[in-house]
Amino acid sequence: MNTFKGRSQLFSNYSQDEMKDFRTVAGMINSMFSVHMSNKNEIDYLINYHGGKQPILDKEKVIRPEINHKAVMNNAIRITRTIVGYFLGTPVQYIQAGVTGKDYIDELNRILAYEDKSATDTEIGNNQSITGVGYRLIFTDGENSDDVPFETKSLDPSNTFVVYENTVAETPLAGVTYRTMYNVDGEFTGYKFFIYTSYGVYTAESDSNGIVDEDGKFPFSPYSVGGVPLVEYPNNQWRMGDWEFATSLMDAINELQNGRLDDVQQVVEALLVFINAEMDSEAYAEMREAGAIMLKNTTQQKSDIKTVEMNLDQNGMHIFSKEMSDTLDTLVGIPSRDNRAGGGGDTGQAVELRDGWADLEIVARNKESVFKRSEKRALKIILEILRNTSGFDLSSMEVDIKFTRNKNNNLLVKTQSYATLVGTRTITPEDSLSVVDLVSDTNDYATRGKAYWDERDAELASQAEALAEKTKEPERNDEGIENSSDT
Repeated sequence: MNTFKGRSQLFSNYSQDEMKDFRTVAGMINSMFSVHMSNKNEIDYLINYHGGKQPILDKEKVIRPEINHKAVMNNAIRITRTIVGYFLGTPVQYIQAGVTGKDYIDELNRILAYEDKSATDTEIGNNQSITGVGYRLIFTDGENSDDVPFETKSLDPSNTFVVYENTVAETPLAGVTYRTMYNVDGEFTGYKFFIYTSYGVYTAESDSNGIVDEDGKFPFSPYSVGGVPLVEYPNNQWRMGDWEFATSLMDAINELQNGRLDDVQQVVEALLVFINAEMDSEAYAEMREAGAIMLKNTTQQKSDIKTVEMNLDQNGMHIFSKEMSDTLDTLVGIPSRDNRAGGGGDTGQAVELRDGWADLEIVARNKESVFKRSEKRALKIILEILRNTSGFDLSSMEVDIKFTRNKNNNLLVKTQSYATLVGTRTITPEDSLSVVDLVSDTNDYATRGKAYWDERDAELASQAEALAEKTKEPERNDEGIENSSDT
């Protein structure tokens, strides 16, 4: 049973300016690597757990060990799929935060859509959900450049970490990712580190103990992108995954369900008890093959055959199992599948509260606030690269980050509420849309709606004017003769 409490954040007493000296950088790596390895052990366990390598596979059974089911009821993958799908199932949007920059923001969204950023976001979200942390690397294309001057990539959290200044500001000092190295005989020789600072990236190699030579001569590629381009995305302030605190309950569910499977098979393959009858192994084998039993009675007492049966109360176990599953869903904040289909008259908000959709929304909003903090750091790097390469004149202050989810639930109630609010003529359409949570980018929807209806009204007015001109009666002179425009 694990007692994980989230991943440790890595702090160093070095400053950002000291990252210009490789001796300092190497010393920081050597001092931080052991802390990272402690995190890595937990991360690897959680990744394996999510993949199905769970304690139930080591289950031992002393009595009748030949009946020993080890089926994995993988609730971990179900929880991650549900939470990440709800949280990041729709791409993150960048919208206008001020009164300027709309054209640049539209272009930014097109660029990020071209780079498939939403797919990278989902990978980061999965890593967050499983391990408590995710990582994004933003790097320029170099010789393999395309229409967009940068790439964004999700990194494996088991071999990536970010080191922060040991100050109140907790400014990122460096982002580190590494690969294992082997010689021609397949023997492990050390690690190859890629160390991203605010000034450039170092490429360094370590020995088999993970120690980097501080006096070593390693390549350095300078850049200026406004910060450390390897960004850490914590899942929450504890850097804890969405379900790791509930692994003991998931293990208990595995034990219970496999115990029920064992019980069913033990009933099917119940032991036979021969009463007042002799049966040797050869005769027993023939009996099993023929499917018939012939008893030889050597006493005056009645012969009989019975089975040894000690069955679980499967109905009681089903209730217990459902209670455990419901408790798990409540703890991690995902909806219950027991939605009472075909029964009950409650709808809308009542269903959301009863079945746990409101809980899932709370989970998503908590993750959203932490994700957004890291997303702002990544956005700053992206805008700096675009500014340096194509004169992209957009400040991160002019951009707001929006997470869009299903806006169709309670659609009738929302539209009726919107119409009521607008009808009061005291609240703007933008504020009304925001209050009823009908769309994600209220300003954009309201602006496009106004432009559409202004154009529509102008078109209708023009048509009405043309029709009036066509149908009006011709002017006549004093004699009643129709005036003509011909000369």
